[in-house]
Amino acid sequence: MRVVQIWFCILCVAPLWLSGCGSSLAAVAMSDAAAPAVFPTHYSPTLHLAPSPTHSPTARATPPPPLPSPTPRPAHTQPNVAEHAPSQPPLTLNERHTMFRDVWQTINQHYIYADFGGLDWPAIWSEYLPRITAASSDQEFYDLMGAMVQRLNDQHSRFLPPDAAVAETLLRSGRTEQVGIGVITRPTRDGVMIQHVIEGSPAQQAGLQRRDRIVAIDGIPMVAGGEINGQAGTPVRLTVVRSKGTDQSIEQREVVLIRQPVQGRITPYAQRLPHDVGYLSVPTLWINDMHEQITGVLNDLVVERPLRGLVIDLRGNPGGWRDVLQGVLAHFVQGNAGFFFDRNGIRAMTIRDLRRPDLRDVPLVVLVDRETASYAEVLAAILQAEAGAYVIGVPTAGNTETIYAYEFQHGTRLWVAQEGFRLRNGTELEGRGVQPDELLDVDWTLYGDLNDPQILAALRHLGVALDDD
Repeated sequence: MRVVQIWFCILCVAPLWLSGCGSSLAAVAMSDAAAPAVFPTHYSPTLHLAPSPTHSPTARATPPPPLPSPTPRPAHTQPNVAEHAPSQPPLTLNERHTMFRDVWQTINQHYIYADFGGLDWPAIWSEYLPRITAASSDQEFYDLMGAMVQRLNDQHSRFLPPDAAVAETLLRSGRTEQVGIGVITRPTRDGVMIQHVIEGSPAQQAGLQRRDRIVAIDGIPMVAGGEINGQAGTPVRLTVVRSKGTDQSIEQREVVLIRQPVQGRITPYAQRLPHDVGYLSVPTLWINDMHEQITGVLNDLVVERPLRGLVIDLRGNPGGWRDVLQGVLAHFVQGNAGFFFDRNGIRAMTIRDLRRPDLRDVPLVVLVDRETASYAEVLAAILQAEAGAYVIGVPTAGNTETIYAYEFQHGTRLWVAQEGFRLRNGTELEGRGVQPDELLDVDWTLYGDLNDPQILAALRHLGVALDDD
């Protein structure tokens, strides 16, 4: 059995080898289960450990003894990104049983909650073994495996069939591919808001911008349905709304674009606001090199002159890799920043290497919302507790379990919630979230940067007079 352990609040990779059955296994550590809106955000209920031990498996379908624990190693490489899952012969019944056993055992051995959140995990073995044996196709088998893992009901753990695992791996690279107009969006109550416009895309050529809202497609309101992407060479007519200036005026226009194949990168966004206040929007920590990109844009912000303050926008950020989290934190804090814990003990998260620019003396404001999740919550909480950041918005998702990915035969992948996190002061975020210093509950997606109430509140906190230009 091949075991690869990957560490991140979403991922990283290093090989280990164990003898045994023919299923390959890769463990990956991350704090969010998936990617943002761009990647979907997950919410996690508060789970309580029960004092009673886990029940033993039933005699009529007894699980095998647990596998040896994989030994973590530091990981510095990422798997190759494939465009499509490679063609595989159908799984044999023996392969299904092997994968089922390994998935069950992996969860049994590594799941963060010793009581499985109140679920009788040994009974799951008895329930699903005959069902996966009787499955009529690989797809039905994969669906059953997914349903089994979902029974944990932690909004983090999940099982991915080959195609979904390939798509997830592609997303980690930061590359986005589509046949459409070249935008990454997030839902709003009246349509979608553009989070990112891909360079050289039809959208960029038509003048669409970040925070524009698409409210209708071919004259039909987006709330009634509609598809921006489609066949290459086909036209699409979009109704686009832009919030302008500080007076909250609205500009609406229609544009006709021709869909094209588009490739691009998911990147952070930065600008200098009035009175030398920097603004950094971080859409996700899932991209492998997001911390390196952030270092680049921060250097660009300070190269001309020092910052009077910095607004870090984590709204809608669903989390990501642990090394990305630590890389971002290294601009603002040093030393012990908190503790990870699991069924085996507690480990400190230590930020050792200072990254340039050193912004430890720059006043910080962090913007959060209900979709700020996972390691994005951990980032906000550490900045609040250790760097004195002032947090504005609403309580975050409270979904901070670190999950590990295990790679199995035929390119399948299992994510398992394995670790929790607490701040140095003992505060745990799971089920609670980051609590803002200033509660300001507004639908920020309806505004532009110049009239966003939360950005304006950040500027006020940093001492910028709002009537100044």
